[in-house]
Amino acid sequence: MSATRLLPAVQAAFGAARTLGYSSSTAAHDVYEGYILTLLMRAAANRGWTPHLRDAAGNTPSHVVFRLGPGRLASGNFTHLLLTKPNEVDLEAHIGVKVSGKAPYVVTRHRHTATVVHEFDLLVLPAPAAAACRRTGTDPGYVNVAVHAEAKFYGGNLPLPLGRAVVGLAEECSLANRSVLVTNRNGPTVQDLIQHYEIAFRFLVVPSSTGEGHLISLFETFF
Repeated sequence: MSATRLLPAVQAAFGAARTLGYSSSTAAHDVYEGYILTLLMRAAANRGWTPHLRDAAGNTPSHVVFRLGPGRLASGNFTHLLLTKPNEVDLEAHIGVKVSGKAPYVVTRHRHTATVVHEFDLLVLPAPAAAACRRTGTDPGYVNVAVHAEAKFYGGNLPLPLGRAVVGLAEECSLANRSVLVTNRNGPTVQDLIQHYEIAFRFLVVPSSTGEGHLISLFETFF
């Protein structure tokens, strides 16, 4: 499945926000992250959360632009999803945001944070924590992560090193029971490995598939 087949599903979910920063030439794995965000949005709505598209200043954007590569939450005027629910702390969902982990910078110094940062394909965190990052120019810490998803779009079988990378990230950022590896392919060995470390696995997730429902149900339990 190419990016051009994923785009309609993402565009439909965000209504009139058609630009999205994507085009027919955008890499499929970038569009796939936006597609997984639409499923997260559906799951949140099922749990009573109301979604709102917002820019970095908290305004409703006239043109929606998602990241096409890893970046800092406090940098750039990219679009995120604000989730609100009565009597609950607001949440924000971001694509391609760097998160500060546990390991300290020792050899390499003069960094924005005291610890090594890692790219999260999809990140949900409390809105006050995100606001603090924008105000101070810092990266969110792993302790603030409410939901995490690695969204991997492959043309062939999943390689075992992918599973090892997911496990490493989960251990570094304490993601057990709040993280999922989402992919358009299947990978039993990868699944065996990451589920041992309490990371969920949802496979064959593409538009109009049964995998969509399985991922939405999982996201609902995270909320």
